[in-house]
Amino acid sequence: MSRYLVDSNHLSAYLDSQPVVTPRIDAAIQAGHRVGVCLPVLCEYRAGIRLGRRYQQNLTRLRAAMHVFRFWPTDADTAAEYGRIAQELRAVGRQLAQFDLLIAAIARQHGLILLTADQDFQPVSQLQIENWL
Repeated sequence: MSRYLVDSNHLSAYLDSQPVVTPRIDAAIQAGHRVGVCLPVLCEYRAGIRLGRRYQQNLTRLRAAMHVFRFWPTDADTAAEYGRIAQELRAVGRQLAQFDLLIAAIARQHGLILLTADQDFQPVSQLQIENWL
């Protein structure tokens, strides 16, 4: 059984029923894999839809998906992982946006495969990344 953290670009594609992503995520869930989101992803998505014309429609889709997706938590261990990743990236002259750093910390803390199309996560060591887009 695999465990996945869906980044905001994959969440948006899933909720828009994109034919490449939605069936694959649904099939993973049906097969017993754990697929979920975390607070920074929800914040990014909610901020994005708040600015759009289809706010209510997108909010309804998000609420429905939250009955299917797991919610990967954050805690003090997440903060410690965040600090480790920030230190590792600084040591090699790289950095991530704060939300992306938090997403990476949650994924690494819980041993999750991060579903993202964002190349910014590449320098994070010991982070499994897949792009289903």
